[in-house]
Amino acid sequence: MLRAAQRREQAPIQESKRRKVKSSFLSKFWFHLVLIVLAVLFLAPLVYILLNSFKSADEIFQVPQSILPKEWTLENYAAAISKGFIDYFRNSVVITVGGVLLTVLLSSLAGYGFAKLPFRGANFVLLTIVATLTVPLVIFLVPMYLMENEVGLLDTNLGLLLPNVAVSLPFAILIMRASFIAIPKEIEESATMDGAGVLRRWWAVMLPMARNGMVLVVIMTSYAIWGEYTIAKALTMDPAAMPLSVGLTLLKGEVWQYGILAAVIVLAMLPPIIIFIIFQKHIVAGVAQGAVKG
Repeated sequence: MLRAAQRREQAPIQESKRRKVKSSFLSKFWFHLVLIVLAVLFLAPLVYILLNSFKSADEIFQVPQSILPKEWTLENYAAAISKGFIDYFRNSVVITVGGVLLTVLLSSLAGYGFAKLPFRGANFVLLTIVATLTVPLVIFLVPMYLMENEVGLLDTNLGLLLPNVAVSLPFAILIMRASFIAIPKEIEESATMDGAGVLRRWWAVMLPMARNGMVLVVIMTSYAIWGEYTIAKALTMDPAAMPLSVGLTLLKGEVWQYGILAAVIVLAMLPPIIIFIIFQKHIVAGVAQGAVKG
């Protein structure tokens, strides 16, 4: 009798547990199903471009079109390289690497100043920096062109690097400021007691602890500069100085050659993908840190 009573008492509890397990399974199932559908929608165009890069021109325009190439060929990649792809790619690498390094340096210095070195008017200056994010880029194109024309920076890598850094800096400063705010002040106080100056505290103590924020700045800045088109189109007229984003339009030839275009797009996607794979574990940490402490 006692056991029967215990079973009757435990039955509602067990039924509630089964419902929770079933509900949790269904919610996870639908969540993963949505993720799979979104992944397919995003990856399908990329796979299509990748496969077309290995097809001949006749096969691309064949109706009906086959999904996989009937004859795999590298002629599109060879044609892209012969049309100046290497020069455009090199320009993009120089501009992106230089821009990322300069952005990380300046944003970490400014972010450390706003987070750990309070001064009169800091909030106003920070608000001004945030306000620049709301200004459309096209407003700056004419002043940038006139200034670079005066100092002879048109059609140079430096002439594209500096405007890209200026555009990337405001948001990068906010990210680095949030990263430095998240670091306990006791750590910096200990370094100060050990005789470390401002620059030494920034370089040896604070900067290594803000690596998640730096990685986030590296990724976002590299993506922004690598794919930037508007500034490059406005400030370069010489094909030898054009980055890949602008040179891509010159690689098409007199008529659109979709096989060559697909090959160039595939090659252009490789650096951002490699950067993401290398730094992916820091992305979520950096975003969460900025969201909580910003």
